[in-house]
Amino acid sequence: MKSPAEIIGSLKRKPTDVVGLDIGSTSVHAVRMRKNGDTLTVAAIDILELPPSDRDDDTAAPTLLHLPSAIKARYASLTVETSPATIRLLTLPGKGEADLDERVIENLGLENPDDFRISYNLLTDGGARSETRVVAVAYPDTLAEAAIHMLPTTGTPAPFSLEVAGLATMTAFMNGPVAAREAETLGLIDFGETSCLFAFFSGGTPVLIRKLDRGTNALLEKVQSTLGVDRQTALGIISDGSFDISAAAEEVMQPLVRQLVVSRDFVERRENCKVSAIFLAGGLAVSRDAQNAVHGAMGVDVESWNPFSGLTMAPEAVPAECAGQEPRFSAAVGACMATFEES
Repeated sequence: MKSPAEIIGSLKRKPTDVVGLDIGSTSVHAVRMRKNGDTLTVAAIDILELPPSDRDDDTAAPTLLHLPSAIKARYASLTVETSPATIRLLTLPGKGEADLDERVIENLGLENPDDFRISYNLLTDGGARSETRVVAVAYPDTLAEAAIHMLPTTGTPAPFSLEVAGLATMTAFMNGPVAAREAETLGLIDFGETSCLFAFFSGGTPVLIRKLDRGTNALLEKVQSTLGVDRQTALGIISDGSFDISAAAEEVMQPLVRQLVVSRDFVERRENCKVSAIFLAGGLAVSRDAQNAVHGAMGVDVESWNPFSGLTMAPEAVPAECAGQEPRFSAAVGACMATFEES
């Protein structure tokens, strides 16, 4: 029999219409999703311009983000740039106990924890090895507040949640390739604008997470300076391979590739497994040069990951200007999925 609290909770209206807003350094990737029973439908996606005051003047009052009617859902789940975040995959001795909050904060190694928004997700609780594994994250409170203030204080969409973009991408990935290939060990690289996050998954759960403070912008700036083009043209060159930028891509990718190889070897030894495939999400996912750099170092299948694969797509959900850029919406998709899971 359900407790009174459970009965009351079941009567509360749960979100069924959510827009995921992935707020980057220059743009916002938006995905509106609806839930009907167990079916998730992508109603619309869009790439929005970031309000100029947030981009040019940190002292100015935040400018509200304009959402077209097709994107404006009842609730909004925000993701923020991975670069300022502290992210740890922690393995703590003992089962989850009353002091778990304090132990997580201590292991994040923050000088002033009160200046951060801190959260964690329990992956394993004790068991035969009597240990608790959690994914923990801390994000500067001032940056979180700035993101929330991009939404109106009244009306729709109402802010529902805020999380780090790289971890939101992991949520979508775990609901996609990881769930479909749970017996395998898979890798994920999420190329954000100012940083990238990579993770390995074994047995359906993350076993390693790393963050590198170099992202898509580093290659864009290299292409812009080398070829003398603007940012939008550089984006097109990276996506369609119309120019040979392999040397620039190799230079930018080198630090990431080195960490990938070391991390892969560590995971395979500790988990007694073999990585079978690497999936790419974010801004560089469609770059053939980025794919070749990862494949050359790892020697396994590398593919650009479409986070909409397996989801129901409403007619005309993907506008022509967004076609071919689906991997850039992975964090927004993950933010929506997390909202439906939590509600």
